[in-house]
Amino acid sequence: MYSLAHRFMLLTILMVLVSLSNAANAPSKLIEDICKETAESQGTYDGCVGALELDPIADSADISKLAEISLRLGISNTTDTQNYIKKLIKDATPESQKTLSTCLSSYVAATASFKSALSELSEDPLSANYDSRVAGDDVQECEDELERDKARFTGLTTRNNYGKLYS
Repeated sequence: MYSLAHRFMLLTILMVLVSLSNAANAPSKLIEDICKETAESQGTYDGCVGALELDPIADSADISKLAEISLRLGISNTTDTQNYIKKLIKDATPESQKTLSTCLSSYVAATASFKSALSELSEDPLSANYDSRVAGDDVQECEDELERDKARFTGLTTRNNYGKLYS
């Protein structure tokens, strides 16, 4: 049988391994700070951390690299959402097609703004920040159109939330 000291030692080792595992999965201080600030305006700390950590280098990235990661995620999200909206339009009623067409136009503009922001990031960070915010406004335009028309499309509001998060 195991002695009490032996059990205590095994328990201690297990606790250390669990704490190291949790530490390895914790976001970097910079990601925490950015996501806490983002949560104040976008309302989702966990979504921010989860999004940034989609890129394996995020934990060791500096602020410029995190901005680049976010912009690339924004481009990916808005491009994918354009394709998603195009599929929705095919099966939508004429009234819904109008709403979705407005959303599609908003997402085309948002993608262009994210791309512009990415191209300006190293040369003119203030302009890049502005363009990124414009992308968020474009995505919000789609959300506003959905609310105005009381339209519900599975997944589109979630995509809108991520589009705004990346801005």
